This record gives sequence, structure tokens and C-alpha cells, in this order.
Amino acid sequence: MSGGNEVARNLLAQEPGRENRHAKAAVIPSLAHRKAKRHNACTPYRVMPDAGDSFRIVVSGRDRWALEELRRAGDKGCTPIDNPAPRWSAYVFNLRELGLEIETLSEPHGGDFAGHHGRYVLRSGVTPDWKGGAV
Repeated sequence: MSGGNEVARNLLAQEPGRENRHAKAAVIPSLAHRKAKRHNACTPYRVMPDAGDSFRIVVSGRDRWALEELRRAGDKGCTPIDNPAPRWSAYVFNLRELGLEIETLSEPHGGDFAGHHGRYVLRSGVTPDWKGGAV
């Protein structure tokens, strides 16, 4: 494999202008769109489990949305039928990984596609944990 560079030099000699065949683009500002700040924002919460000391978590995106829905629902809980979202089970999994206690109750449902669905009930006490404030 020692002749690789020599072959490349020979090709350049056989085809004049080959090294300059790529067009140079004019200066174009970056077209990549940045996400709005609100999409990147994380919200801190204080979690008070049934056993043990309270702790702080930071949640963003759809996981934050699911946590807010669970907080609003209280003991009634949330279902994918009442609170449509593409991946409730994934949001609940992520929140459980952060240490939240969320109970899943199995409920039957009728209709054309009868079966069972999960009702998720937040069992941990959760409050926003804002530090600081207006002076």
C-alpha cells in the first residue's frame, strides 16, 4: 500500500484543475434554527417521598408536562385517554427514574378497541422549588 500517494499525484497530473473543482460558497449566515429558550428551560421541583428526606429534581420538556398533569390530577390520576400524549409510559418511567413514586392502576375500557389502560397517580408530594425571587 505504499503507492497510494503516488497514484493520487498521478491523477492530479493527468487532470489539470482537479484540485480546484469544488465550488466555493458565498458567505451565508448559519441557517440552523435554535430552539426557543423556553424549550431548553428546566424546572426545579422539591420531592417529599413517603419515607426518607426530601430531595430536589430538575425536569424539562414532556417529562415536565407529564409531572404538571399528574400534580393537577391529584388522587384522580391521569390516563392516556383523558390526557392524550404520545408516550405516557415513557414519561412516567423517566419520572420514576428521578425518584418519584407513581402508581399505575389498570382499568378496563370498552369501545371498538376494548382492553385495558393505565391510570397514573402521583404518590410523592411535589412542589416547585424556585430559589430566589424578585427583590
